[in-house]
Formats: sequence, structure tokens, C-alpha cells
Amino acid sequence: MKVSLNWLKELANIQTIDLDNLTNQLTQAGFEVEAIESITVDNQIDHVLDISSTANRSDVLSMIGLSREVSALTGSSMLQTINQPSNKYSSRRHNILTDNSLMHCNNYFSAVIDEIKITDSPIWLKNRLQSSGFTNKNLLVDISNYIMLKWGQPINIIDFNKITPEDTVTIQSDFHVGKNTKIKLNNENLELNKNILVTRVNTNVISVAGIGSNNNFDTNPDTTSIFVESAIFKQSVVRQSSRDLNIRTESSVRQERGLNTDNWENAYLETISLVIDLAGGNIRETFSTKKTMSDILNIDLSIQKVQDILGPISNNSQVRFLCLQEIQDILHSLNFTIIHKNQESIKICVPNYRRQDVFREVDIIEEIARIYGYHKFKSSVPSIQFNRKLSQKRKFIDKSRNILRNLGLTELVHYSLVKSLGDISLNNPLIQDYSNLRYSLLEGLIESNLYNLKQSNQTIDSFEIGTVFNTVQNRIVETNNLAMILGGNLDIRSTWSQPAHSLNWYEAKGIVENFFQKMNRQIEWTKQEIIDSRVNLIQKNRSATLIYNNTNIGIFSEINQAIYSKLGLNTKLFVLEINLNILEDSHNQFNYLNYQIQPYSKYPSIIRDLSVIIPKNMEVNYLLKLLDQFNDKDLESTRLFDQYTNKSLGKQKKSIGLRFTYRSDQKTLTNSEIDDKQNELQEKIMQHLNLEIRQ
Repeated sequence: MKVSLNWLKELANIQTIDLDNLTNQLTQAGFEVEAIESITVDNQIDHVLDISSTANRSDVLSMIGLSREVSALTGSSMLQTINQPSNKYSSRRHNILTDNSLMHCNNYFSAVIDEIKITDSPIWLKNRLQSSGFTNKNLLVDISNYIMLKWGQPINIIDFNKITPEDTVTIQSDFHVGKNTKIKLNNENLELNKNILVTRVNTNVISVAGIGSNNNFDTNPDTTSIFVESAIFKQSVVRQSSRDLNIRTESSVRQERGLNTDNWENAYLETISLVIDLAGGNIRETFSTKKTMSDILNIDLSIQKVQDILGPISNNSQVRFLCLQEIQDILHSLNFTIIHKNQESIKICVPNYRRQDVFREVDIIEEIARIYGYHKFKSSVPSIQFNRKLSQKRKFIDKSRNILRNLGLTELVHYSLVKSLGDISLNNPLIQDYSNLRYSLLEGLIESNLYNLKQSNQTIDSFEIGTVFNTVQNRIVETNNLAMILGGNLDIRSTWSQPAHSLNWYEAKGIVENFFQKMNRQIEWTKQEIIDSRVNLIQKNRSATLIYNNTNIGIFSEINQAIYSKLGLNTKLFVLEINLNILEDSHNQFNYLNYQIQPYSKYPSIIRDLSVIIPKNMEVNYLLKLLDQFNDKDLESTRLFDQYTNKSLGKQKKSIGLRFTYRSDQKTLTNSEIDDKQNELQEKIMQHLNLEIRQ
């Protein structure tokens, strides 16, 4: 917002203030002065301040509102700026509009004025607009822009002769329906739809509510009758219309942030006054509806709480707190009415124009600090009253994070909002492209790898721990998930002398199992159909479901061919996503106190390898469980070391290599004893399991 310093001096008593001092005070109070421009207007030097304000301070998007703020910051007073119009501007006929006529609009003023004569704008009006960055167009447009700058209230003035004549004037605001869907706004042809709130006069769409008037009804030098409109529409509706039309105007910015009813009424009355004084005319008819503010916002302010939150003041080497009188003076400068006070507390009535950003005691305290000056309070770190212990959940997540980093993975953090369509979408997202809550962490990891490849980088073996959102029985459920993507830069090789190779299924599975082992969790790998939304990211025939405590905690899989094509990869990528909330469950975990210390065997071990032909769909874990029934006290371990497939093995068959390790606690086993044990085991495999031994 561009602000004329000369105009500001006419509203607030700051004639002697230094420009640098004023800009510093505004910036420290939350109104950053981004630029200062010196211009010459009517042979006088004027300084134009480009000021930005926060979204919650809609009241300062006007010269009146900003002058109130400057008066409070500088300790000066407001000057009388406008006299209320006299009775000579009263209308012949006044109509009260019903709630059914105006949708999403509680405050509305309009008037039909005849017999006007448009002349050139007076010099003072042109100067005001020029110093505020507006160009002179015609008298009526200049009056509308001037009122919006001064009061922050948008005003629409249209040519009433261009409206379809009827016996009576009917005014209505509702969502657009009908065949005529075109409107000219800001000299652009726009398409209306059923989500756009419009204002109609005699069935003519004269404006998009809160955004701007239809250019087809603009005034010109031949205009003799005008329709003047001032309204406050619902903020969310104006925001929706602005987003759908992809347009932002000076009016929509103010309507979206919220308008003040006091300024709305004063702006309308001054508009009528200026039109009649400068263009003549007679008021034929007026229309209005007004929402009465019945509730009064009173807030109790504790003096002790002010001192506790703001802390001491360092003044002339003396440390003290804000006193009651200083607090009162600041509240008076902000136009807050003091209803009752004592040494301990003050009861305050908040002015109407500050109701949108001041409604709690802490808001009052923030205002006191802002006006007094944040830099005047002593900076100190609060003392620690107690040592807070980390929760078990936090310890578990930190442990998981450290183990994954030690395994060589890089931690990534992504936004909780995603582009893809999800079950849960936001009603009012800040960015339309990111309007859905993520249901999985995998999408973010894959997108990061895609971005790296576009930047001519390699894929990253990485992990993420974060929150995902899903709908369960019409309720939104948040869970902490862990996701990994493997197959990029991990240095995988069989021996140090051999070159590194791309990751395969068993090596990726080994990394995951290593993680679970270090986390002291026993996980079962099973084949189950994956029915959630992640099925689009994985290959169904190369995936596994992970089970912990008889509960499904997640999936492990190779990503599908479509993603390979999108990434342009030749190497394989594997992904994992599990529910950390379930994995954190402490039930059925190892209890080290139940273990007994036993001496290890001092006798050497002997290894025998065996190739078994099994059905292609048989899981190795299932086979190992079957082998456990052939109990042999000297059999120390059974491990898989190889897998082989070939047409010669038969249809739907595969050969697996099992390594059996034998060791006795009593003696050194001989080769003949081991051969006997191995032959006996082979016989049991062929007879009891009906499997074939590959020679």
C-alpha cells in the first residue's frame, strides 16, 4: 500500500516527526516500509511510503486506519478529517432490503442519483490519487478510488441508464445461474460459474460481489444517472470467487481480509456527499441493510501477567516493569476503552475495527509490547524450571533414525501436503496444487529421486519418518510411518576386489532385516494382497507384507515398471513403508532378564550344503519351519545361500541352496557322523516333505 506522508500529516498530528524515525517505528511495529519515493505534487515535495501489513491487520489498509496506528506509535492525536453529511443529502425514498435479497452480505448501502453532471476532478482529488499511485480517470471513478484509499471500503459507481429499466429497482446478490456467463472485469472477459457470487440490479449482473463492477456498466462523460453501491461480503465467498476467476483486485484484497462496519458507513456517506457536491444531482432512492453489533467484546487484563510475559525494561541502567499508568496510556492511544481498573487488573472494551485480531488477553499484551517497543524490553533466556524427559515414543523414533543413518541411508523430510488425490483434502488450501494430506511417505521419496535425476544427480538411498493421514470408519487417523527407498548409491559388492553392482531383492531385504534386528523386533515376511492406495507404486508379484505381533505393519516391494520408465532407471529400486506406532508396541519383545548365560561350544563347526528343488511359490521361511521339526541337537543353524531357476528343473520349480552348520557341545564331530546326519536329513526331506534333492 502506497501512503502519502503529506496526506498522513493531515490526518494525524505528526507535523514535526522525522521521516527516518517514523519508518523505523512502523517497521518495528509490524508494518514494514519497503520503499520510500520522493515526488512533486502541485509544486510540493511529498514522500510516498510503500508499506506492507500482516494479513490480520485489515484495518490499516486505509489512510484512516494507518493514521490511527501512527498516532498510537508516536503518541500524537488524530485530527478531525470529515464532517457528517447534512440532511440535504437525505433521499426521497429509503428501502430496507431483506435477508432473502442479499446472500452472504449483512451490510449494504446503495443509492440511485439522477441529474448529475460529470466535470473534471478537482486538483486536490487528483493530487491525493497521484501520491497514492492511482491515475486520474473521471470524476466518479476518482471519488470511488479516493474513498477506498481513505476508508478502506470499496465503492462501486455504475451508469444506471445502462441497466434494463423497470418500474421498480430490485437488488439481489446470489450465486450466478443462467445462460449469460460472460462478464467484463478489469477489462478482461471472464467466465462466470455457479460458485461466483454476483450482485444484480433489475436482473443485470452489475458486479462480482466483493471483487469489482462489470465494465459494461462503467460511467462516461455522458452519464446522467448513477448507481452507488457499498457492501461488505463474507470473506470466504469473496476468496472463493477470486480463486475461481484467477483475479485479485484492490477491492478483493480488502474484502478477503475483512472490512469494518464503521468505516463502511462513513465511506458511503462521504461518497454521496462528494458526488452531490462535485457532480450535483438528486437522490432518487436508497437501499440498505445493516447487521447490528449487539455483542461487546470485553477483556480482563492482569497487570501481573503483562509484567510476567513482557519481562523487565532496561532504562538508564535501572531494571523495572511497566507500571499501571504506562499500560493505561498505551491502551488509550489504541482507542481501547477502560471500563474498570484497579492495581491488579483492567477491564477493557475492544473497538469495533480491532475485533478481528484482538480477542484474547495475550493479544492485548502483544499490542502493549508493540506500541511501547519490543527493543525496550530486556532480552533474557528463561530459566529452566525442570528437566523434561523424552517420551518412550520419542526415544524409539530417535533410535530408529540413528540406526538407519548408520546403515548408510540419508534422511529426507517432505511436506505433509501432496499433489496426488487423497482421501483427505483441505477446504481452504494455501496452494491449490498441494491440497491433500498424504496417505503414504513413498510418493515423496520417489518424487525426490525423480528431482535428483532431472538435476543430473544419482538416486538417493534414503528414509523418512513422518505422519500420514487415512480415513478409518469416517474418522481421520494419524499414524507415524517409516519409509525407505533402496537401490541407489549403496556400495554393494560380493568381495572388495569385485566392482559394485545394483541391489537385488535379497540384498535389499537383508538391509531391512538388519534394521529390524538392531531394533530388537521379530518380523514375519508373508505374501498378502495389498489393497490400499500404495498398490499403484509397487509390483504385485515382487512384494511382501510385514507382520509384527500378528498385525500387518507395512509392505516391502520393488517399485513398478511405470515408475522405472518415469525415472529413466535401469537399476532396481526397492521401497519399504511400515507403521511405527505398531512397531513401537512393547508387547512380546525380548526380555533380556529371562536369558541365562551359557558357555559357547569350544568345538569346531562343520558345514554341509544341500540343494533342494521346491515349488516356485513356496516361501523359504515356510520351508525352514518345516525343517525345524526334524530336531537335531547338533544342528546349530540352517541358512539360505543360493537360489537357481531353469527349465530343466521343471515347470514352476526352483532350486535353493541351504547351508547346515553342525556343532556339538560335547565333542568334535567327525565327517562320518556329519555325513550320517546329513543323509538322514535328506531322507526325511524326500519322504516327509515330498521334495526332491538336486544332485
